[in-house]
Amino acid sequence: MAESAVLRVPVYRRFSDLDPLGHVNNVVFHDYLQEARMGLIRDIDFVRSPSFSQVVVKQEITHRKPLLLAPEPIIIETWITHLGNTSYTIRYRVFDESGDLAAEASSVMAVVDPESGRPIRMNAELRALLEPLTITT
Repeated sequence: MAESAVLRVPVYRRFSDLDPLGHVNNVVFHDYLQEARMGLIRDIDFVRSPSFSQVVVKQEITHRKPLLLAPEPIIIETWITHLGNTSYTIRYRVFDESGDLAAEASSVMAVVDPESGRPIRMNAELRALLEPLTITT
């Protein structure tokens, strides 16, 4: 994996993230992925423009081990694995405070018309900004 294209985002857990078993609730993982995703696409400063928006159309998570409350942040590695005509795929690896893999995930982002919400072709400017963040495996 080309290390330069992988963004590492620290995310701090909150007591309110826990379920009755003392684990980070599975639903909260979506919040954590959003933090990492926004770190990735915010850095390209092109989340929304007058001509398009980006929306999550699919998200999958495979949990490898529970996350517990700890003062140290989890680290989420994120990068792009696929650039299509109207969408792209973001991959994530979630590591606990010890560096153990806690989850793997992916999100499919669609480029849509901000008025209609319908998919549109990704413009050349956005593609040029996403390409350096792309690692194909």
